[in-house]
Amino acid sequence: MTMRRSLLISVLLSLVACGSDTVELQLAFPSSDAFVRSSNAQLFVVDVAEDLGACPDLLMEAELGTLEGDVHESDVISVCDVSVGRLRVPDVSEGVHAFVATAISESGQVLLAGCAIADPYVDSGALTIVMYPTERYRTTFPAGTPAEECSVEQKCQLGCR
Repeated sequence: MTMRRSLLISVLLSLVACGSDTVELQLAFPSSDAFVRSSNAQLFVVDVAEDLGACPDLLMEAELGTLEGDVHESDVISVCDVSVGRLRVPDVSEGVHAFVATAISESGQVLLAGCAIADPYVDSGALTIVMYPTERYRTTFPAGTPAEECSVEQKCQLGCR
C-alpha cells in the first residue's frame, strides 16, 4: 500500500434519495490506523437550508450525540460494511444539506467525524466527507502511539481481534 493511499482511505458509499436517484458519497479516513481503530460508522443528513457555515456546530453536536432538528440518520454499521457501500440514508429531499459522518469505537465513543455541505442533486461528482480525529481519538491515541498491527484488509476480511 502506497504512503499516499495509506494516508487517505476513501470509502465509497451510496446515498439513496428522491426515489431512484443515487448520490455517490466518499468517506476519507486520515489514515489506515484511524480506519482500523474504528468499529462502526453512522451518517446524519441535516437540512441546513442556506447555512453554509453549519459544519463546526454540527461536528460538535455529532461528537456529543446531540444532533437536533430535521435530521435523517442511518443505522450504525461496521466500517467494513461501509467500505463496501452498505451505508444508506433513504428519502432525503432536494436542497442544501449537511452530511455528517461519525466513526465510532467498539465502546461507542466517536473517534472521527466529518462534515460536508452540498446540494447533491446540483453539485457534480461524488460528495466527499473528510474524517478528522475528535478529542476522544487524540486522548485515546496520542501522538507517538504505535501503529496498528492489523491492516484495513485484515480487519475487513479476517477481523483484527
